[in-house]
Amino acid sequence: MAKRALFSHLPFEIGPGFKISIKGYNILQKQAPARSCFIWLGGETAQVAKGVSEKMVEDTGRDVESGDIKKAYKFGGSQVLFTPIEQQELKNFGAPILRIIGFKPQSMLPIWASVKKSTFIYPSEEDYIGSTRVFAALWQKLLKDKIMGVAWYIARKNASPMLVAILPSQERLNEAGVQVVPAGLWLYPLPFADDIRSNPEVPKPLLAPDNLVDEMRKVVQQVRMPVDDSREC
Repeated sequence: MAKRALFSHLPFEIGPGFKISIKGYNILQKQAPARSCFIWLGGETAQVAKGVSEKMVEDTGRDVESGDIKKAYKFGGSQVLFTPIEQQELKNFGAPILRIIGFKPQSMLPIWASVKKSTFIYPSEEDYIGSTRVFAALWQKLLKDKIMGVAWYIARKNASPMLVAILPSQERLNEAGVQVVPAGLWLYPLPFADDIRSNPEVPKPLLAPDNLVDEMRKVVQQVRMPVDDSREC
């Protein structure tokens, strides 16, 4: 699938006071049919359904206006109210940026840490001259020493922050000489501690008694199709 631009002019902070500019792309995107409307088939002819939502008081059934609704969070056994401005401030984690906070060997990245699709990044000279040279030097270092960068990542304004691993990739071509994997860096989303959970306990299946297995064997033999050995494959 053709690449799709996810962001552009994103500051990439490699060190304190040392930034370059990058662009991000969705190289692979899952193709799924999008539902544009709902069809009601309960009448004589099909009609496009229109959704309407209303909020009512549970006791009296009175409609609740949007101005009467307040959002609250449970804290210490009580509900704490926040104004809309305060709610926006709580969700503000800073300007969009990709900031390296350290480096680790690539061998420390487990396969189960894959929680979301990766984003391909590439340098941009529009904001910081020399971004391509710095980006290429970082790519070569990560690729040569088999290390990865660990970074704080905010893709766009009001987006939730993420921890990502910065992984290098070499260019790969198929037999026809067409590029399959581009050379560059990938942002590999990492899970937070709250995202890691133990697998649920599954009880072991009970074994059927021998007499029941013998009776089921008769049923399976009856539904098996005969094999014609004389037919050539």
